[in-house]
Amino acid sequence: MIKIGIDTGGTFTDLVVLDDETGEIRTVKVPSTPDEPALAPLEAVKESGAPLASVDRIVLGTTIATNAGLQKRGSTVLYIGTKGFEDVPIIARIDRKEAYNPAWPKPNSGVRRRHVFGIDERVDHKGNVLTLLVEAELVRLGDWIEKWLADDPAGDWAVAVNLLFSYVHPDHEAKIGAYLGERFPDLPVSLSSRVSPTWREYERGTTTIVDASIKRLLARFTARLSDDLRAAGVSAPLTLMKSNGGHADAATAADVPVQVFLSGLAGGVIAGRRFARDHLNGNSVTLDMGGTSADVGLIIDGEFGSTSEYEVEWGVPVSALFIDYTTIGAGGGSIADVDSGGFLRVGPKSAGAEPGPACYGRGGSEPTITDANVVLGRLDPDYFLGGRMKLQPEHAHQAIAALAEELELGIEETAVAILDTAAENMADAIRLMTVERGLDHREFGLTAFGGAGSLHASDVAARLDMKRVIVPPHPGLCSALGTLLTNQRVDRARTILHRSDRIELARLTAQLGEIAGEAAADLSREGHRGEADIRGLLNMRYLGQSFGEIIPLRQLDIDESVFGQAVQDLHMRHEELYGYSMRDKVVEITEVRVIALGEEAAEASFSAPAGGDGAQHGTRQVYFSGDGFVETAIYRRPGLSAGTRIDGPAVIEEMDSTTLVHPGDTLEIQPDGSLLVILSAAADTLAASDAPERDPVTLTIVNNALRNICDEMASTMVRTAYSPIFSESRDFSCMLFDKDLRLIGQAEMNPAIICAGLHTVPHCVEELGADTLHPGDVVVHNDPYRGQCHMPEHLLMKPVFLDGELIGYAANIAHIAEIGGMAPGSFASTATDVFQEGLRLPPVKLMEGGEYVKDVWRIVMANHRTPNTTWGDFHAIMGSLTTAERRLQALVARLGVDAFGRIGDALIQHAEEWMRAEIRKLPNGVYRFEDYFEDDGVVAKPYYIRSRVEIMDDEIIIDLSGSDAQALGPINVTYVATAAAGCT
Repeated sequence: MIKIGIDTGGTFTDLVVLDDETGEIRTVKVPSTPDEPALAPLEAVKESGAPLASVDRIVLGTTIATNAGLQKRGSTVLYIGTKGFEDVPIIARIDRKEAYNPAWPKPNSGVRRRHVFGIDERVDHKGNVLTLLVEAELVRLGDWIEKWLADDPAGDWAVAVNLLFSYVHPDHEAKIGAYLGERFPDLPVSLSSRVSPTWREYERGTTTIVDASIKRLLARFTARLSDDLRAAGVSAPLTLMKSNGGHADAATAADVPVQVFLSGLAGGVIAGRRFARDHLNGNSVTLDMGGTSADVGLIIDGEFGSTSEYEVEWGVPVSALFIDYTTIGAGGGSIADVDSGGFLRVGPKSAGAEPGPACYGRGGSEPTITDANVVLGRLDPDYFLGGRMKLQPEHAHQAIAALAEELELGIEETAVAILDTAAENMADAIRLMTVERGLDHREFGLTAFGGAGSLHASDVAARLDMKRVIVPPHPGLCSALGTLLTNQRVDRARTILHRSDRIELARLTAQLGEIAGEAAADLSREGHRGEADIRGLLNMRYLGQSFGEIIPLRQLDIDESVFGQAVQDLHMRHEELYGYSMRDKVVEITEVRVIALGEEAAEASFSAPAGGDGAQHGTRQVYFSGDGFVETAIYRRPGLSAGTRIDGPAVIEEMDSTTLVHPGDTLEIQPDGSLLVILSAAADTLAASDAPERDPVTLTIVNNALRNICDEMASTMVRTAYSPIFSESRDFSCMLFDKDLRLIGQAEMNPAIICAGLHTVPHCVEELGADTLHPGDVVVHNDPYRGQCHMPEHLLMKPVFLDGELIGYAANIAHIAEIGGMAPGSFASTATDVFQEGLRLPPVKLMEGGEYVKDVWRIVMANHRTPNTTWGDFHAIMGSLTTAERRLQALVARLGVDAFGRIGDALIQHAEEWMRAEIRKLPNGVYRFEDYFEDDGVVAKPYYIRSRVEIMDDEIIIDLSGSDAQALGPINVTYVATAAAGCT
């Protein structure tokens, strides 16, 4: 029988035909048809020449749902919520995506305020009905919907229903669904209890809105394509690749379309898993680099990871099961330019397919990654897409030359800088993805595919000290191949709460069994015959934390041994990820998950050709860093036979991709035709001897690395926090200082606190003395009279050492929810004395040599009203410092201590030059502003703040001396906070 896998991308639609009997594989690539998305897959099927009557499976991975969401081309959604909570999608979360932009617009949740309806019903968190949903409310809802339909009868409408606690009591949503289905039979309706039966009503709501918005579009698309395929002679039912790495029949997928939201991105990771199992012992990072972006996935012990947390481009969360991967703007069409600070930037802006890179000759003029490869001789202008498209190298040179002039570099140097920056961005994404999971990327191989993946793979791998790169057969069509290499799969999740100190294992087992039965039934409805492979997982956290970790279960029958092992696994995972565990704390289960796997994946057979005659196709000049242009052998991949060994430098060309073998590396052709590149040694461009102080590429790479470290600190804070002040409002700031106490890295959280750190951290170190700080120490400090802001904001700071030498400091200033004082919450609006505001701590060690300073902890816990929350939040902060310590040590080990110091000097100088240049854009003069507090909470009179700002060329003087004297009430601001406001 014949199996067909199709992947529809933004530029091309790829098709793979697999013959079960012979194992033969055929491939087709045709242009995508975004205006008629069903047309390209049909054309590819017809062009394949496959005996369509013999097709028994046809699987499609498509970006139609993703693109509809991104481009807002879906239905107009009417949102139904519990009365009083119908505005949840509009209000959204408190966290801001752009901390320095006061005019930052909130994400568009996909529904307008006038399109929300509050229905009178209510259940509590245990599922008890507080307000019954009555018939009159259903009629009122129906009349409201009818009004909208009448106002725009030709409109494309859909309904999303998201009631409070519907995950424990879905009956009210089911009633609404049944009523609307009868009254409006053609109106798509999505129920949150069906789409995402888990807690967090905002995320559940946005997920249901996305589902509703694409429901009609996906149903029409699948219906049309199914009809067209039948008319062409394909009798097998159309199935769609799901975001979770499984596949489902088209009708089932269209019923809950959010499950195929990232359908088009799953196939590549699935194919990568196959080749990681065959060649890399099942442990691989997958790199899928196309024209616009690069997707990084992770294969561990032969399996891909999953996540239920995904944020679409416009900042709206979608809670469904997805293959775990990360995307960065590093594709062939990614544009290189210089940002406002003078740093080289590559991506995320892309030239797209039209006009495309400058070398396409279609009017594009901005330099791209593809143009850089053409300039360096790594792409053959006459053999792009197997010769189907001719590139224009003169246009590539012109585009790169313009950027070279701005950077004051040569053309080839600039092209190398573009590729170095892109490679380092991809390497950073891999570092972050692996270290966040407690993994060492050096123990993994790299599986590279996509049109551009194999061209950059060795460079990326060398930066990570990876030794082996695998390039599968047909790398540019791996996503299509992956659609045929997966199982039928159903994921079910439900919020169910249990505590380890009062666990009812029989009840938990029964709940897990119920969900497993539902998943197996769904699998049967999708056509699976036979017994399903059922796997259970628990979402677990320490009681009080905001987020948890997914822990697999050894078996579905949960006894004390199975549960005990799950708890131990949580402790170990916490230590791996965040550097600590709390083994004496109560563990909470927040969610039960089930994976049901059905039909085994297709077995694709690959083989290299028997003979390699004619594989070498001449030579050409190719540019390599450190060597310049080198006469390089060129090979055509179809002519390479198994066992062939090629020493670099070499270029391997094929229709859909190009593989670059660097000097010193070796290529071996595997029996299945895969290309195995064995790297001779790490070729880290950040070696100490290669780090000139003002090299823009080195500065860009190190600056990005420092920022990424701070971002990872912030991620640790959010995931392990107890207080919503951290997990929701992000009232903290993560910082890195060099050994001379200069700020060299920050995360965009609370800008005012970041600027406070400029004074607070140096003051703290100077008071204690740098010579008193040792590895494993953590200092805490919140005294406004010793360089802090206000007392709830606590500085936790950790010195970082490498081989016994101080290399810097990791710091985090964070707002602790409750620190004692005259008012709960420690905001005393009538306080007249600092002693009324809570516990004041001078700089003092909280940890010494990695051990608790117990007396300090006892004092803190005794003075805070919510000591358990403080305990958890202090540990979240310390976890962020440990994260920074690990990453900064690794970065400095790569650079060398001396080089890191020189680069730090250059970054500080660059920042000053940048700031002075920005100030010079402002007209010289004196500017004044006045505002006032109506009162200070104690004395009923206004207090004026008067600001005089003088701009003189590249300097600013801020004079606040005309302001009123300090007030009796709690509105006074310390020097540190005042200076921080000026810097912000």
